Parts: sequence; C-alpha cells; structure tokens
Amino acid sequence: MTIGSIMEDMEQRVRENRAISPASWVESATRVVLLSGDLDNKLANYEAMMATIEAEYMKADMSSAKAKALCKGEIDYKDYLETRALVKRIDAWVKLAKKRAVIQEL
Repeated sequence: MTIGSIMEDMEQRVRENRAISPASWVESATRVVLLSGDLDNKLANYEAMMATIEAEYMKADMSSAKAKALCKGEIDYKDYLETRALVKRIDAWVKLAKKRAVIQEL
C-alpha cells in the first residue's frame, strides 16, 4: 500500500459519488500520514541542498536573488515542487478527514 494508492482509492470513491464513512476518511488519512515521513525527509534534504548551494553562490559575491534562482537549477526542482504539493494535499486531506468525522458525529 502506498500514499498514491490510498489517495487514488478515495478519489475514485468521490468520482463515483459513493458514500464514505467517517471511519474510512480517518483510516485513510491515518495511513497516509504514517507513510508520509519519507516525503518530509525528502523535502528537508532538498531545502538543505538549496540553502548550501545558495550560500556558496553568495560567498562568491552573487546577489541573493540570482543565487536563489541558480540553486534551483542544481537540484531536481520539479520533483521538489511536486513533493511539496503532495505534502500540502496530504495536510489538507487530514484536515478534511477530521472535519468529516466531526460532522458525522453531529
């Protein structure tokens, strides 16, 4: 089971307009959170690499703006952005799952 497979399953349920119990929302969110530790580490590594590269450029008397722009070219910036977007979706999904569970209790 992967983050992608869990999210795809829930997306399919939504597309098919199938009812999703609060327990299913919470269970899927819990699984995704437990599996997302690697994503957090991946983002931290990218951000550390960018900071190191940027610092090196700035030591060479480069402007901050130019250093930031150039350091993005030295990492897989597209993967960084996609990973960051996935982490944001996971955070939003967890908040939604919590709200669904609360709403259902009312």
